[in-house]
Amino acid sequence: MLLPLLAVLTQMHYEGDVPPGGGDYADVQFAVPPGTVEIQISHTDGSDFVILDWGVWSPEGFRGWGGGNTEDAIIGVEQSSRSYLPGPITPGMWTVSIGKAKLDPATGGHYAIDVTCRDNATLPVLPKAPFAPAVLSQERRWYKGDFHVHSVESGDASATFPQIATLAKSRGLDFVNLSDHNTSSQHALIAAFQPMSPDVLFLRGAEITTYAGHGNSVGTSAYIDHRIGKDGRKVGGILDEVAAQDGIFIVNHPTLDLGGACIGCAWRHADTDWSRVAGLEVITGKWEFVERAFTPSAIALWDEQLDAGHKIAAIGGSDDHRAGMDTSATGTPIGSPTTLVYADNLSEAAIVDAVRHGRTIVQLRGPDDPLVEVTLSGHPIGDEEHTVQSAALEIHVTGGAGMFAQVWRDGEKVKQLDVARDDQTLKYTDEDGGHHRYRIELVDDGNQRIVVTSHLYANVTPMGSCGCASGSSPGPLTSLLMLVGLTAIAARPRGARAGGGRSRRRAAAAADHR
Repeated sequence: MLLPLLAVLTQMHYEGDVPPGGGDYADVQFAVPPGTVEIQISHTDGSDFVILDWGVWSPEGFRGWGGGNTEDAIIGVEQSSRSYLPGPITPGMWTVSIGKAKLDPATGGHYAIDVTCRDNATLPVLPKAPFAPAVLSQERRWYKGDFHVHSVESGDASATFPQIATLAKSRGLDFVNLSDHNTSSQHALIAAFQPMSPDVLFLRGAEITTYAGHGNSVGTSAYIDHRIGKDGRKVGGILDEVAAQDGIFIVNHPTLDLGGACIGCAWRHADTDWSRVAGLEVITGKWEFVERAFTPSAIALWDEQLDAGHKIAAIGGSDDHRAGMDTSATGTPIGSPTTLVYADNLSEAAIVDAVRHGRTIVQLRGPDDPLVEVTLSGHPIGDEEHTVQSAALEIHVTGGAGMFAQVWRDGEKVKQLDVARDDQTLKYTDEDGGHHRYRIELVDDGNQRIVVTSHLYANVTPMGSCGCASGSSPGPLTSLLMLVGLTAIAARPRGARAGGGRSRRRAAAAADHR
């Protein structure tokens, strides 16, 4: 059998210096001739110390971001290599965008690029499909998932979709969010794969990886430009694009500062508008290593933003890159940690909406951790503020015998309750007037966090708070004014935000538990 000959239309070589100054990105343009059906680009940073990232733009826009991929990038009409998008090859000027991940502070770096344009394709075509909304369950309930999972479409990952689905199902998860670095190449692939995964829902997303912080988009349909600083790009532009695609944004491992071991891992974008952030990872990765090292500082940042009036959901993510095949001391399989989401059904739209409204619980070690369900005067976890005379918390813990349920109000622990049995309901009542938020943290006997809930919000208006003497009855005029005031509070629009200041009273209210 004779194989078709590949006609090389052009071969081009480019190299040059990458200076330390002038922003974090440098562009190299190259010409693509008519008749091209596949472009192959090899690249090198020429140094073991220097780290350069790589991406490609066509005249129409984004064609892929390989980041630190060491293999050649291949862009074709029907199929491209991982991290890159297939599609028409328009003749004209294309661009290799070089990211300055790590340079020599004095001399910068040096790049070398070889571009080959061919009139025939070399890659086998993989199944792809347009996005079709899937609903895997119609129940309104808690769904278990992992918001931070990488597939082979990330240059630093090797997990296939079947491997991800198999591991997620074996751990009892209902969904995973594919958070591949700075690309959307995974979307058409998972749309084709989803019908073969009836038990595990794949969410469209990406890890928007910048040199000053990483964040997941969830429910987004297209690439979101991550290149902060290029052409005046700011983090607000990222948040704009996420919102325009009806997605949500989650700040990943916000205080995980590992220096050169994880470039840009800690969140350092000082201009972040936190009112547009839906979630924050309170834990990322293996509980044994990060619960005491990074979770306290992540929760402190969370509380700081909540104090400022921003309602942000608690999120956990494994950051798994190898579908559980990483057996090193720090390797974390899908589902460790697990995020529970109380959603109307098991669909991408319902999961996104539930996170947007703060209906989450994080099991920090994994899906087998105890279940903590909490209501406030009968209302479930969520961002809606409820006006009550007293905040009556009912905490149902399943599987937590020997642990302790801590009540946190406005970022401060106000009560610790013993969990004596594996199926126990605890109660706590708070009559401290004002606008408050409450969460529950389940801790072990070493005071390490096991479960963290998102918040419940209350405007506590105790009897006697009208300004009259305690124990006296208000007069007719005062009663009328109270009625008008309470009616106005109850009618506050859903999105209205109460002040998040800390309570002046630190004493815990009476607790009743059994």
